[in-house]
Amino acid sequence: MIQKNKKRPRKKGRNRKNSSFFSLKRLFAFAVLFLVLAVSVCAVGYVIFFRTVFAQEILPALRSAIVFEEPNPPVHKEPIDPQEPTREPIVEPVAENVTVKKPDLPMVAIIIDDMGYDEAMGEQLLNLPFELTYSFLPFAPHTRKLENLAYLKGKTIFLHLPLQPKGSNYNPGPGALYLHDPPEMQRAKFVKCLLEVPHATGVNTHMGSIFTEDEPAMANLIDEMKGRSLVFIDSFTTSGSVALKVARAAEIKSARRNVFLDNTLDEQKICLQLEKLVHIAERQGWAIGIAHPHRVTVGAIALCGEKYRTRVEYVGVQAVL
Repeated sequence: MIQKNKKRPRKKGRNRKNSSFFSLKRLFAFAVLFLVLAVSVCAVGYVIFFRTVFAQEILPALRSAIVFEEPNPPVHKEPIDPQEPTREPIVEPVAENVTVKKPDLPMVAIIIDDMGYDEAMGEQLLNLPFELTYSFLPFAPHTRKLENLAYLKGKTIFLHLPLQPKGSNYNPGPGALYLHDPPEMQRAKFVKCLLEVPHATGVNTHMGSIFTEDEPAMANLIDEMKGRSLVFIDSFTTSGSVALKVARAAEIKSARRNVFLDNTLDEQKICLQLEKLVHIAERQGWAIGIAHPHRVTVGAIALCGEKYRTRVEYVGVQAVL
């Protein structure tokens, strides 16, 4: 008779080994999951602690097409300040024991604000045959690309720093500094904005009609600029601005804009504003204007800027400081 093979009983030792092996695998998997969870909780905590507030300000503004200026900025009517920068005539020797004074043209510095939103318009402005200063808004979609292009072209680059305006109808854009921010938060925001414009050698204000009227807030901000050897231009969006006074007290190179060129988007009116800027420069030796990336502005500067070359010298804004 053929005997049927009896099933061999399973060895208890092998079962124990297998059970221990699977237990170790489960324990290892649990440890990995716990580590991932712990890292995730820490990351979320960091975001809640600081970055959430910052992101909430950035994302809505990035969804909009462009951030506009505050309306009706004050006209710059102040008399020439003896502390303002002036330009002396150049004295050149022409022969032994003989010197003549060579007349030096007044300086006009034009800052192009709001760079970084319109890529095509930004490139057109960078290609204009004038020495201009380009001020970039942080976190704008094309700021990094255009800012690097400006740097490669040897242009003067500024950070167009968004500051709190009066009223809630005007959004200063991502990264803006607010008066309700603690001083350390204001400084941290400023540093983050500056990192978005890595080649900036100076700062001018975007909006800020309420922020620039607050002396402690401006002192906190100017102190951060001074530590980084940046120059400062007050865009002067409110007649109550103390920004220039605070900057001078801190002894950093600073000035205030004289004319907004294109608050009215009409080529003829922009040309008239440019002529006004030239007259101011001829009177006091220098003048600072501010314009924006509009098609009509590009056309007006290209058309009317050329005819003033014999009367003024177009310079980067740092030249007047």
